[in-house]
Amino acid sequence: MNDLSGKRILIIKLRYIGDTLSLLPIVENLKEKATGAVVDIMVNRGTEEVLAHHPGIRKLWIYDRKVAKKNILSSISYHIYLIQTLRRQRYDYVIDFTHGDRSGFLSFMTRAPYRITHHVASRLSRTLMNRIVFLDPSKYHIVDYQLELLRTLGINHFNRSFKIYIPDSVREKVSRILAHFDAGPDAPKVVVHPGARKRLRQWGTERFAGIARLLREEFRAPILLLGGPGEEELIHEVEAKMGFDASFKSAKLGLLEMAALIEGCDLFLGNDSAPGHIAASVNCPSVTLFGPTFPHQWRPYSSVAQVVFKNVPCCGCPQEVCIRPDDNCMDMIGVEEVWEKVKCSLQSKGFYGLNKSD
Repeated sequence: MNDLSGKRILIIKLRYIGDTLSLLPIVENLKEKATGAVVDIMVNRGTEEVLAHHPGIRKLWIYDRKVAKKNILSSISYHIYLIQTLRRQRYDYVIDFTHGDRSGFLSFMTRAPYRITHHVASRLSRTLMNRIVFLDPSKYHIVDYQLELLRTLGINHFNRSFKIYIPDSVREKVSRILAHFDAGPDAPKVVVHPGARKRLRQWGTERFAGIARLLREEFRAPILLLGGPGEEELIHEVEAKMGFDASFKSAKLGLLEMAALIEGCDLFLGNDSAPGHIAASVNCPSVTLFGPTFPHQWRPYSSVAQVVFKNVPCCGCPQEVCIRPDDNCMDMIGVEEVWEKVKCSLQSKGFYGLNKSD
């Protein structure tokens, strides 16, 4: 392995919350194997909370897309200041997992002698970077795909731990919430997250409600309905179709509060979205519903994560308009098969419900 002691490393990933979470094993490996190196991370504003308390990160650079794209003058001013600040850090290595023009340009402008990315990056990015790694992304989970880039630093044996760091103060706050609806040791607490960043990834609200009713009837399970910003109406719709009040519901939790809440529960059920990856990061058993995306690339990175997936020919689509509106991949997922996965996950934790012969 290369001697990375004293080296300064910048990791860039300007994407969404789930993408930012996928950096956790990268940071863990650098913390463990690049002893003495300085590791900084640049992510989009709104995603930084999931990395904010990681002991392996010296500095989090928060890229503000709204300011950067507000207008030409704002963009120029913002980027000049950012580039000048980055150059003062004198980075030795920049690794860009974004693969876009903007991140490639920022990487180049740091003047780091080693600038690394995958060959699937944009043409401009490949021109501006000087270490290109050729791997077929369709053959890897995103975590493994990213870890492979660490071989360019001389790191060849990977720790694949996927752990989010939650401050005690957040855990204490959430534990008080959980205490209000503890139904006893035989009743599993289940988080249901019906949202997703793109509409075509969403399973029907009436189907989530159906699973919630079964959980209530068979396991006396408290149901916690969670959503992200702007998903209040969605979780209200699920609750209305459940036919009973959720034990807890919120679309306003911070990311670390959501992580602590899921950590304190026995099962997570949701679509292919960031909270499923949060469940993996706190080792909560989960059932995640996949349709337009391939689970072998994007499933929650956990041994206690199950997925339901219909591998239709158009899987991998841009998720803008469905070419199978009357028979789409998410609607093909039935309540019964999800229920079987849910029961299997709960039984693996020692919950057998009212009908223990099942």
